[in-house]
Amino acid sequence: ALAAQEGAHVVEVGSLVSSDAVKPGETFQAAVLLKVRAGFHINDHAPLDEFMIPTVLTVADGPDFEVVEIYYPGGRRARFSYSEADLVVYEGEVVLGALLKAKDGIAAGPRLIKAALSYQACDHESCLPPKEIAFEIAVPVSIDAAGADVRPEVFKKLRFKSLSK
Repeated sequence: ALAAQEGAHVVEVGSLVSSDAVKPGETFQAAVLLKVRAGFHINDHAPLDEFMIPTVLTVADGPDFEVVEIYYPGGRRARFSYSEADLVVYEGEVVLGALLKAKDGIAAGPRLIKAALSYQACDHESCLPPKEIAFEIAVPVSIDAAGADVRPEVFKKLRFKSLSK
């Protein structure tokens, strides 16, 4: 019963963007950092079992930004007592990504993009009900200042197809 009570805190979500000054018209990256509590896992975005609930990152298009691509890393193959087959799961710290474009003509200042993460957390025995966490991605928009890279070690983990040309 402990797991059910604490289900709200099995996954923590944080986010950051790749530049400290995003310009109108510029494409930039957002990293969504998941921390899955020890002893739990969540399914990856493309679970092998059709009955398993995938982890899905939703980022809202808005008047200021458009979503170009969402990136999901591959999970780890594992087997648990509640499933006959191997599953592909995220555990520990996981980095998802969104490739975003700031629209031309947006005003300078801090902007917020609405986002949500839906997932189902399980321990080795059983699964909690599916959950959705709403959160916001803060984007510093600047008209003139040149942006500096923010935490490149995080962003080098994101492999966007759109950028690999």
